[in-house]
Amino acid sequence: MRTKLTKDNKPLYSVIMDQLKSEISSGLYRPESQLPTEAELSSRFGVSRITTRRALDELERDGYIYRIKGSGSFVKPRNRGQENRAEGTGKMISLILPSEDDRGTMGYIRGASDWLNANGYYLSIHQSDYDSQKERDLLEMLTRKGIAAIILYPRNDQTNYDILHRLCLDEYPIVTIDKYFESLPLGAVVSDNFNGSYQAVSRLIELGHRKIAFLTAVTIESTSSVRDRYFGYCQALKDHGLPIDSRYIRLNMKGYREQVGGERFYKELLDSYSADGVTAVHTENDLIAASLLNLCLDRGIRIPEEFSIIGFDNNPVTEHVLIPLTTIEQNFYEIGRQAAEIIVGWLEKGRQTPGRVLVPVKLVERGTTALAPEGSVVE
Repeated sequence: MRTKLTKDNKPLYSVIMDQLKSEISSGLYRPESQLPTEAELSSRFGVSRITTRRALDELERDGYIYRIKGSGSFVKPRNRGQENRAEGTGKMISLILPSEDDRGTMGYIRGASDWLNANGYYLSIHQSDYDSQKERDLLEMLTRKGIAAIILYPRNDQTNYDILHRLCLDEYPIVTIDKYFESLPLGAVVSDNFNGSYQAVSRLIELGHRKIAFLTAVTIESTSSVRDRYFGYCQALKDHGLPIDSRYIRLNMKGYREQVGGERFYKELLDSYSADGVTAVHTENDLIAASLLNLCLDRGIRIPEEFSIIGFDNNPVTEHVLIPLTTIEQNFYEIGRQAAEIIVGWLEKGRQTPGRVLVPVKLVERGTTALAPEGSVVE
């Protein structure tokens, strides 16, 4: 394909490049500001989108702009190295989430956005779709494009160790939320998951329950938040002089449920609870708790008179089931806000000592907990 030329034999894309360079140099487009879209440039200069795309490609290659898929082209501050990030010249912070529909997502976004906007920074939001490879691609792309810092909600704490380790060595500003990595010097802002489950199980014990089950969708090895909740469950039993009985503990139910089907899984689960005299369960999250609640009601099990359930998260689903769920409430807004505060502190004051910030949680009692059934308490 022949490149279109002007009357003085200059490529059209080069004319557009020179004009945009001039406008960037003059301050018409300031660092981190967004350039017009390909379509807008095509209309302005009377050329095809192929020509404007070539001009933007060349500007990116020359270091004038950086581009974010699905977001557009942005003016790249000069010398976007660590030194300038520390001086606060990079104003775009990226938040990587597994899903925009994930529980707590809007809380994270609002908390981070409010703090960043108040301090002269901007937030871009990206979605990994619970895909470790897509999460990896986002980490690579955003750092390559010159994003000043990243707040990461990791899919789990087992993948992408190599790129995260490299970012640590480069002293790139990054902090995780919801989960933390034990063996990486990464800062993290997470709920006090251990204390949340400790509160839930302690409350059930106060109500007279002695055989208390614990149920998770994933393995405790794969996710720090679930692991801490399990440890909180165990510690509460121990501190109250109760045994940790493996018959009441189901970890990684998702794998077996997918293998045998949901109907069979829950039938076996409730049959085992009945046979073992279990009178209460604490679940990894509210979605599991809501499913279990509905199945109990379908089987004629009276909630909470015969069986108590406590979830985790304070997901909106907790108030929209037949019996509002007792749960542990996470402060998603505060997690997002504190993560943004750490990032801004790093950018403006230099590297911060990495550590784990625990955001308090609280027990919210509703209609799925009550005194243990008569005859079930054995002192």
